[in-house]
Amino acid sequence: MGFLAPWFFAGLAAIGLPVYVHLLRQYKQKPIPFSSLMFFERRTQSSIKHRRLKYLLLFSMRCLFVALLVLAFARPYMHSTTIAQAGTGRTMVFAIDNSFSMREGDRFASAKKSALDQINAMHADDRGQVITFGGPAKLLTDMTQDKQALRAAVQSLDAGDDASSYAELSRALRSTAESYHANVVAEVFTDLQKSSWPTSFSDAKLADGTKLDLHSVASAPIPNWTVENVEAPRRVFDTKKVRTVATIAGFDTPEATRNVTLLANGRVVETKSVKVPANGRATVEFLTLDAPYGLTRCEVRIDGADSFPQDDHWLFSVERADPKPALIVHADGDTLSPLYVKTALDSSSEPAFNLESVVGNQTGGLNVSRYAFVILSDPGPMSERFTDSLEKYVQAGGSVLLMLGKNATPGRHLPIADLQVMGMRSIVPGQDSLLSVASVDTSYPSFARAQNWGGVEFYQVVKLQLPQTAPNLRVAATLSDGSPLFIDRKIGEGHALVFTSALDNIASDLPLAPVWLPFIDETAAQMGGIGTAPANYKVGSYVELRTAKEQGVPVEIVGANDKRLLTLGESTKARTFQFPSEGFFDIRRANGREELAAVNADRRESDFAVLAPETIQLWKNTGIAPKSGPSGAASETTRDDRAELWLYVLAMLAILAVAESVLGNRHMTAAHATVDKEAA
Repeated sequence: MGFLAPWFFAGLAAIGLPVYVHLLRQYKQKPIPFSSLMFFERRTQSSIKHRRLKYLLLFSMRCLFVALLVLAFARPYMHSTTIAQAGTGRTMVFAIDNSFSMREGDRFASAKKSALDQINAMHADDRGQVITFGGPAKLLTDMTQDKQALRAAVQSLDAGDDASSYAELSRALRSTAESYHANVVAEVFTDLQKSSWPTSFSDAKLADGTKLDLHSVASAPIPNWTVENVEAPRRVFDTKKVRTVATIAGFDTPEATRNVTLLANGRVVETKSVKVPANGRATVEFLTLDAPYGLTRCEVRIDGADSFPQDDHWLFSVERADPKPALIVHADGDTLSPLYVKTALDSSSEPAFNLESVVGNQTGGLNVSRYAFVILSDPGPMSERFTDSLEKYVQAGGSVLLMLGKNATPGRHLPIADLQVMGMRSIVPGQDSLLSVASVDTSYPSFARAQNWGGVEFYQVVKLQLPQTAPNLRVAATLSDGSPLFIDRKIGEGHALVFTSALDNIASDLPLAPVWLPFIDETAAQMGGIGTAPANYKVGSYVELRTAKEQGVPVEIVGANDKRLLTLGESTKARTFQFPSEGFFDIRRANGREELAAVNADRRESDFAVLAPETIQLWKNTGIAPKSGPSGAASETTRDDRAELWLYVLAMLAILAVAESVLGNRHMTAAHATVDKEAA
């Protein structure tokens, strides 16, 4: 019970009024004249009789009247908690795991059957929704009471090649609870794969009021061997120098010997045996790949001898081509820079370029467009015609590397890169502090593999004036004095790369340092377009189809059975494409570029270890708290009811007033009769 205006209880002080009426004013005696009081003894007259209350029932009724009047003004109410239901039905989500691991045995068929049984068991006023989480969560139906629509959605499902994620499932359930403002009953049909559990437990947290019912189609892990990964060159220039390394993994498996086969376009190239340790990994190396010119579909297979043959292979593609020509332009008398660059390129595991060298003053008749990239090794003066052709070459998408030395005179405007030379700083050993590399951006390809750049010493460095704002300019390496060492400036569709020191033993000891070979190898691969795309992809990953400036350029993607996967509108507008399944995808672009993408399932799906019961229980417990806030349809909510009582108090006051009047009149009549009798 409560009061809306409790401060009116101060009026209870008015109960003193009946006390005054009944006690202080009850003693009334008519004075009687007397001749003399001198013979009477003086004594104290008792007033107890005077203070004794009379008409106790009337007194009680008047006090009760005052108290009820105060109570009415305080507006009393009765407080009660009730459960209000906007609808008696449940809000249900039927979540089906259609990931790659659900292809094992009859797991997916069992999951679909269990889902259909739960849908058939829905109450008439329940509503449900079907989702899948083999990859990003997908809504297959709206929230509906139509069981037939829910059954049709389940029956149309097939197992996919993507990886499941319980974090993705929890996110979808949280979104449903928030959208419908309802407590959710989640019926989940899955194999409880441990590898699907998120790194952070908080990612799997359920919304308050979510009841999680897990219907597992797997109770224990199963032994499984798989081809976990294959490392192979994306492009092949000499088939006798191709190195392919396959990793064979066993999950919950005993030690065993597996046969590993390399295939090219379905033809067996070589087969080897490898001993895989118990629950471990082993590698197999193939040193040849007889691939024809062009794009080749390659595969590594094993005799898995387990119940899950779907992961006993790995797809990859290679492109065989002749080495591309590259050009280095150097100064007359400079024999070291061509030697250093050529030696570095030839020492690569896959020599992709044939380097041609020419002196700067003999470049007038060169056709630059035939080269994969161009290196300007401090060449000195060059013909205007050649400079113009280089600028057009870069604008069209080519790459030029400028190595700066003594010929970069102060005030000279660098061609191609559009930068101003400020001068050269020369270090005298023993007198000046040596310059070294202070920082490198390892996210830049040229410095991704190189280590220990701090050990390289520079004696001559060209200072450049960089523009204040240049959004297309990137400094990938700096020296200890704060000046840039390596600059990448995007011009048009191509790149102008600037290295602020020369390639000789005078300017630096870089050509003799261990970082030189990986630096020039990665830089050449970047400039020549080698290795810009991944060797293979995972199911669910994306491939870039075009740049922002290539809108309207049609792209064609052909999948299995020569099926075209893009509509006419998508082929001219789509920027990316998500691979939906395993297999080979031929990406053909209008500018002549063609890529054969090999797509494999995430091998985390090959580990059939199941979640621990403790983890499952903790997961369920994150949603047991009742949902607070307003409730939507088919949900329960706690409601506070306030039943005000002041009308009942007023009714009691009216009854009490009548009773008090009747009783008061009766006492008054009796008192008057007594007075009249005494007077008589």
